[in-house]
Amino acid sequence: MALRAAYGAFLIDRKAARCTYKTLEHYTYTVGSSVAWLRDSGVSYVDEITPGHIRAYLISLQDRNLKDTTQHAHARGIKAWLNWLVREGDLETSPMANVTMPKLAKRVLPPFTPRGIQRLLAQCDRKTAIGRRDYAIILTLLDTGLRASELVSLRIGDLDVRSGMVTVFGKGQKQRQVRVGRRARGAILRMLKSRTDTGTDAPMWIAYDAKRRELGPLSAWGLRSMLKRAGRTVGLLPCSAHRFRRTFALWCLRDGMDLHSLRVLMGHSSLDVLQRYLALTTGNIQKAHMAHSPADRFLSQSE
Repeated sequence: MALRAAYGAFLIDRKAARCTYKTLEHYTYTVGSSVAWLRDSGVSYVDEITPGHIRAYLISLQDRNLKDTTQHAHARGIKAWLNWLVREGDLETSPMANVTMPKLAKRVLPPFTPRGIQRLLAQCDRKTAIGRRDYAIILTLLDTGLRASELVSLRIGDLDVRSGMVTVFGKGQKQRQVRVGRRARGAILRMLKSRTDTGTDAPMWIAYDAKRRELGPLSAWGLRSMLKRAGRTVGLLPCSAHRFRRTFALWCLRDGMDLHSLRVLMGHSSLDVLQRYLALTTGNIQKAHMAHSPADRFLSQSE
């Protein structure tokens, strides 16, 4: 099969499988870029692709000084495409099978501090509808660890005001439930008092124009802009939904939440990602051992 035809057929299959817009965007960027590179390198058909081609393409990404995460994203996209071609019968084996995935630096960026969160909350003017919205968003992100796309897609009816439970559709349209605590819930209810539409199907978060008139649902881009503006105001950059997500995970771990419960709340399919956060919880090891030392707590003082 010709490269372009194989690329186009792959995207059609992913659309038919109801992949999210973000996932389709990922494949369009990563697989599309690799196909263009392969064609420029003289490859016309999928059965001409070799492991050497893939390695050379990955090296070209390194030569462009792209971030390790970007290089890894390209490799994941290519791997998914080639595995799909094997399943479709257009390739006997994937050339990617003998290619080592680009290594990712083992790092976890620092979370917000309690003092930082207080500063972000303090800069919200809660006398205005926008300020009440921003205040509620900051508390909800901190209290749930939601992804940006998950937060902006919330509807008012998704929140059970009594229990605080929220129905969320995460990656791959997988449904899960998270909980919004009392303080964040109160901020949401105060925000909704100034809203014109509070029906169950109305968006939880809305955007405003320069004259503070309601425009419609807050977009992911609007959320990023709002958080960046808040962070710049108090000198806390980067300020993003993902940093709130890291903060949620680390604060929960430091307060004793088990990894399984945290995995479910955050919508991870495995514990691999959460294991990286454990390195940042070591500050509590001495305190934890002093409280639970088996030798000190369960053996009699006979010596």
